[in-house]
Amino acid sequence: MPEIHPDQFAKQYPNKYNPPENAYFPAPSSFFALLGGTFAALSSVSAKLAVSEHTELLRHLLLQLLPSAEHNTGLLATAERAVMVGSIAACNFFMWLFFTKALRFARVTSHVVMLQTVANFAVTALCGVYLFGNALSAQWWAGASMIAAGLVLLNTEKNVPCIHESPDHAFEINGYTPDDKKSQ
Repeated sequence: MPEIHPDQFAKQYPNKYNPPENAYFPAPSSFFALLGGTFAALSSVSAKLAVSEHTELLRHLLLQLLPSAEHNTGLLATAERAVMVGSIAACNFFMWLFFTKALRFARVTSHVVMLQTVANFAVTALCGVYLFGNALSAQWWAGASMIAAGLVLLNTEKNVPCIHESPDHAFEINGYTPDDKKSQ
């Protein structure tokens, strides 16, 4: 077993609170937050596709799988809606999965919320422009910029020293000693 030097401990054993000095990849919390935001946006896109008529590609795929549905438009419309509702559920599942994973790895919750919101806005804007032909107005850009600025302000880190209390601190401030805790 290697010898542990207290002054070299941080370099020998990096963890989520003490990352390695030369980390080439973003933190896992950032990666999972961006994935969560992407799936949140894709859930919205699926919902829009479920109630709109922009489903030509999906209709073509379903006709390949169900050739008998070509003459039965009711069956085809029902199959389209079922696929879209299933994709909404799947995207929401993955959004929550990645959001909770990001929270598990993050030191600060607001960092995860900021990245997930930014990813959601970006993917929603890209899908709106390229899938639905929407134009992003100056009002949309102003609103998105204000939200992004607010998120950045919320995430600015203050240099406040962290107070690490002992597990017995709650007993100590209430007049108990650690020996009293063992007898309870």
